[in-house]
Amino acid sequence: MNLRSFQTAFTAPMLDGYQKGVMSYTYKGVRCLKSPIDIAICMRLIWDLKPRTLIEIGSHSGGSALLLADLLAMSGCDDTPVISIDLNIPEGIEDSRICFLQGSVLDLGPVLEPEGLANLAHPWFVTEDSAHSYDGCMSALGFFAEHMQAGDILAIEDGVLEDLGLARKYQGGPNRAIADFLTARPESFEIETGLCDMFGQNATYNPNGYLRKI
Repeated sequence: MNLRSFQTAFTAPMLDGYQKGVMSYTYKGVRCLKSPIDIAICMRLIWDLKPRTLIEIGSHSGGSALLLADLLAMSGCDDTPVISIDLNIPEGIEDSRICFLQGSVLDLGPVLEPEGLANLAHPWFVTEDSAHSYDGCMSALGFFAEHMQAGDILAIEDGVLEDLGLARKYQGGPNRAIADFLTARPESFEIETGLCDMFGQNATYNPNGYLRKI
């Protein structure tokens, strides 16, 4: 399977300042750490998909879960739960729309099975934004390839690490994982180029990282 380039549309001088802004970004006073371009992409994704379940892997401080819950409400998906998973549950956030669960991307079954995984309504929007390691991304891809239905969306976040010169620290990170997984299992997902290229080819922190289940 021939995959297109993972290089983003960001230039090095622009990306340096942009990354500093992303790492300091907050939502409702809580650290969110989201690229504003990808927030815009998520707004469109949620509006078009109308997900009935949203799973976030990588809660961090909880700001992104709050943002996603509000984006769902803005799109008329008031009853869609946000299930947010991390090694540590954020403190100080109480929101009936969000279920914070403790767990690891490397072993998602024991985390999600008690929540009635088979009964979670589709379509799903899943965003993998945890450790960004090759092993973690491969684990998420393998798990959700088995449990998602055709049309569901999986976002593997922060492949921009390669442009930032950090891919080696993460054993190749998201980009290597996506390339290896899609090469080995091309029948599982397709790259949703309409999302990846909304603002120019891979003008996103998630190059080739918006995947639609086939």
